[in-house]
Amino acid sequence: MSGNPVHRPFCRPFFYWIGLGLCVIPVLLHAQIEGSAGQSGTKPFTATVALREGYDSNPLTQTYQSTQDVKSSTYTSITPSLGYNYTGLQADLALRYDFTGIYFPAINQSYDIQYTQAFIGRYTYAFDPRVSLIISDNFLYSEQPVAQLVTVGLAPVTQTQGYINNLGTIELDYRVTDRLSMVTRWNNSILNSDGVGTYNNDGTINSGSSASSNYMNNGAFHQFRLDITPETVGTFSVDYQIFDYQSDQSYRDNQQVAFSLGADHTFLPTLTFSGRAGVQLQDNYGITDSSTVIGSGGLGSGELEIEAYPFASLSSTWNYDQRSFVSGGLSVAVQQSNLATSSNSEAYTINFNWDHAFTEKLSVIQSLFVNVAVFTPQLTEAETIALSGSYQGSGQQTTVTYQCKFAYEFYPYLSAELGWSYTSYGSYFDLNNGNGGSYTRNQVYLGIRGTY
Repeated sequence: MSGNPVHRPFCRPFFYWIGLGLCVIPVLLHAQIEGSAGQSGTKPFTATVALREGYDSNPLTQTYQSTQDVKSSTYTSITPSLGYNYTGLQADLALRYDFTGIYFPAINQSYDIQYTQAFIGRYTYAFDPRVSLIISDNFLYSEQPVAQLVTVGLAPVTQTQGYINNLGTIELDYRVTDRLSMVTRWNNSILNSDGVGTYNNDGTINSGSSASSNYMNNGAFHQFRLDITPETVGTFSVDYQIFDYQSDQSYRDNQQVAFSLGADHTFLPTLTFSGRAGVQLQDNYGITDSSTVIGSGGLGSGELEIEAYPFASLSSTWNYDQRSFVSGGLSVAVQQSNLATSSNSEAYTINFNWDHAFTEKLSVIQSLFVNVAVFTPQLTEAETIALSGSYQGSGQQTTVTYQCKFAYEFYPYLSAELGWSYTSYGSYFDLNNGNGGSYTRNQVYLGIRGTY
């Protein structure tokens, strides 16, 4: 990408007029909206559009190490969403398209307009009361800073040339007996992303290489579910995943299998609990006839040993009111990384969600996500330098995000929003890394949302 500014006298006014038009439509269609709101059953078509004006303290996710002052900016965003729902006797279909466009006037570069598009689909077919098939796909394309929480170790950074993530699943649910049921699922995930951008002295960005980030993931999951009591379900799961990196250096490709026991328990109709515990086996394998493969005998000696890691997760949900709930969870697991000399990390994750309705019109939505990815060198310093030319030692990457949004509903189809979003990313290693891309980012906004 060129670092020279790109001026578009037509694009920005056009962007504003599109945003204004999409926000006015829900008000102009007042009569139609009131009529449809009184219909019984699920509406086949849904439409939502949100317009926000806000301030971003670090839209380029500049690091602490940047030679330039961190650039802040006001911004305008438009977020329309269209959905279709079909409910039949045996089959259900749900489709949705989401678009988010953001304009940062203070950036004044070719990437001052950034956007994200998402296509989501889900098809369910019930062969009979005991057997059902679910096919789903979630495709995301983005050209803006997004919190890449799909992969531990990937910092939420500016994607100046695009970010693609697609997750497809096929799942079969079937009940064998009145007490025993099973779930079998296949998943495919494709991640294609720019690497971390670098900043020039004039404030422009050079897009980073994608070689260390891109991979394809295929997996198979099977779970047995036994109804121990009407309130308690015991589970036994086997989860096999294989990761194929675009640039694996004959080392990063890996496979893992997890075995876990667990239980789902309903304490009250409004309070549920879920827990899983087991072991993950990680195989970082190489090609034995490649001179770059590093094993226990050194460079060119074959694949690494299989390693075992503990796995555990806990989660709970409390629906304490018709429109209010609290949910939270924590987990310990092995997940992928973006380090060229390490294909995985030990990840510790905490998540918390709280939706609360103060009145029928005023509500608040909050979410917290904390992830700590711990990297332990799997190779000696000499082996790592022979493979990649640099050595960082051990370290960790920490991602924290918090979001809070207050909403006031003027009418069933029109509401106002006030929100705050906070992101903190820290990357710390023993050697030659400093704080390696660490940054913080705050966003505040005031907006309006129309819903059909």
